[in-house]
Amino acid sequence: MADANNAEAAAGGEDKKLTDIFLSGWNLYDELDVSDLPFNGSEFQNKVKTALGHFEEATVIVNQVGMFSPNELIDEVSTDSLPFMLLPYFLGKLTTKINNPNSTEIMDLGEIYFKDHLQRCQEYELCEAPKGTVQQANKLEKSEQRELMEAAFNRNDKIAQYRKMKEIDEYMARMRTAVKNKTADDEIRREFFLKYLDKSIIDSKQELESLGMMKELAKMRIARLPGGESSPNDDTPAPSGKPSGSRGPSSHGHSHGHSHHHHQAPKPLQPFIITRNATQKAVFGLGYPSLPVMSVDEFYQQRVDEGIFPDAEKSAKMNQAQAIAAARDPNEQEDEEKAVEDQLIEEDDPENLARMRRMDEYKDVVRRGDGNRHNRS
Repeated sequence: MADANNAEAAAGGEDKKLTDIFLSGWNLYDELDVSDLPFNGSEFQNKVKTALGHFEEATVIVNQVGMFSPNELIDEVSTDSLPFMLLPYFLGKLTTKINNPNSTEIMDLGEIYFKDHLQRCQEYELCEAPKGTVQQANKLEKSEQRELMEAAFNRNDKIAQYRKMKEIDEYMARMRTAVKNKTADDEIRREFFLKYLDKSIIDSKQELESLGMMKELAKMRIARLPGGESSPNDDTPAPSGKPSGSRGPSSHGHSHGHSHHHHQAPKPLQPFIITRNATQKAVFGLGYPSLPVMSVDEFYQQRVDEGIFPDAEKSAKMNQAQAIAAARDPNEQEDEEKAVEDQLIEEDDPENLARMRRMDEYKDVVRRGDGNRHNRS
């Protein structure tokens, strides 16, 4: 496992550190969580897009350094690495905040992120694996009394989860600022992120349940439309509970409304679960349930083309030039500068002569010792 401190070197352009990238996304995420901005407004959606970009960039670095391993236990994960276990959870939550007419696509994305997060938590034994298919197959054979008992158990379980979430939220509200500013000690920071992981597990399961219900409703509505196809103006509310825009008269699926919607279809969204190289992409491209859509090299080149990341060759040349300059002997550099100055004097360079004359005039006016005479007698 790579430690988070070692991952800072992989952050790339403009000397940005992994922790800074993650913190920028986290701050935006917390801001959006309590924001009163309209859900479908450009300001809210731009912040969602920016936060997603930060967490995607952090995901690239975490994948590059191989920070996590399914062969570890949670006690073996350093405190500095714990926050990055929340990356799929944050990506899933932000995905559900995207205002996009193709809402079933958003639901599929959200499911991928939340399942990926729960899978990681199960590998670290932070939560139990989902129930097997045997229980699902025997569901029809249950007696009415058994179903009532299970319903009561589920109700009590949800109440217990609600109370636990409330306690965690109260604790996190007290400690969030200290953890973000790194004024809390290592033990408190570790407890904070372990509690955050507990909260994310509960919330991810609830989000998956909500997404499943929303997908069923979307399928039912699509089935009621003429021809069984969804209307381009069919705008299913996002599962976060916030409205995703009002419906106009043309949103009922009638054929006369289709003539007004011949715009180019939006580019389909894809999950941002990344493999390290093209070989892994080919091998693991159909694995559960995270479908890698690009390798790290492909992602970096895409960001270079967009002007977000620096070109790797240019960065390497600049770093090499700076390293050579820093490693040079100061005396050798001084000798070279003196040799250049002597050559200019011998060649009677006009610019150099003018500069030397200005310096002589300055010395005639400002004598030695005429500088700052503060507190002098």
